[in-house]
Amino acid sequence: MTFTMTDKLKALAIVHLFETSRPFGNYAAYAVLNDGAGVSYGINQFTHRSGALLAVVRRYFKNGGTVGADVLAGRLPTLRDTSRAAIISLASDVQFKNALRSAAATREMKLAQIETANELYLQPAIDICLRNGFLRPLSLAVIYDSIVHGSYYRVARTVTADRTDEKAWIAAYVRRRDLWLLSYTRLASTRYRTRFFLNQIAAANWDLRLPLNVNGVILSSVGGAEPEPETSAPVENKATVLQTAGEIAGKAGESIDRVESAVTAVTTRADAVKSLWTTVGGTVWQATWAVFGFFTGLPREVWITVAVIAGVLMLTYLYRQITLGRIREQAVV
Repeated sequence: MTFTMTDKLKALAIVHLFETSRPFGNYAAYAVLNDGAGVSYGINQFTHRSGALLAVVRRYFKNGGTVGADVLAGRLPTLRDTSRAAIISLASDVQFKNALRSAAATREMKLAQIETANELYLQPAIDICLRNGFLRPLSLAVIYDSIVHGSYYRVARTVTADRTDEKAWIAAYVRRRDLWLLSYTRLASTRYRTRFFLNQIAAANWDLRLPLNVNGVILSSVGGAEPEPETSAPVENKATVLQTAGEIAGKAGESIDRVESAVTAVTTRADAVKSLWTTVGGTVWQATWAVFGFFTGLPREVWITVAVIAGVLMLTYLYRQITLGRIREQAVV
């Protein structure tokens, strides 16, 4: 027995919300934090110092990426260098920053990020769980988050609980990690991650039942994913499925984030959908994606859901225009 696609998508969504505040990440997210890791980029905030950013750029080229290719190719020697000088140099490189952000809009970069996240973070987390006999979705999310955030093995070595008792070991590990984060000034602010997991453990939510409040964002579904049948193919044959599911959910998540629509996740924002152009643009985008999905054979649930969102957007726009019209009439009187 292994983890279903739903289990994997829950872990992905939770960690992406920790990293970028979006359920399936922000492919163009770019930051330079005061943690010595240099540039952090994409859905999993791949960093220069860890070598993950280099892996993403290499895979982007392997996928045939061309947007920003000249600039990115010219920075490969610096990306390979993880010295403090190289990290500082690349962190202040505006051309490199712009090239990454431009490439993020392409299919090649999105797949590069999903593939790299699967290879460097998600699959190792699954392997650790299976080696230890951990089968709960919460266990997968905890270990996946630790591998992405860093120092899983360092903290795990200090846990003395019996690994044959999955719940006891995971609970002890999360408590130990929480104290470990607290012991570092630069990491203490990231304890919202361990606090979230401790709350789920306290609620006995080992299956990560939805909805979940993840760092202020309500995760209400995972792209409509359904549990896989027990007769499904082995884990090693699921990479393409996971990449496709993640990309589809990512596109839907980004659009839903813009219009505050509760299909994949809902982000509470006081200023949501203020602009006419935001509404019209979102409607056109959603309608185009729905038509594209229909003719290219995407799962019916995906393109129907997006078509419904387009309809909701247009109704929201019409209601807004009617309300504004009434306000103007009252103002004239």
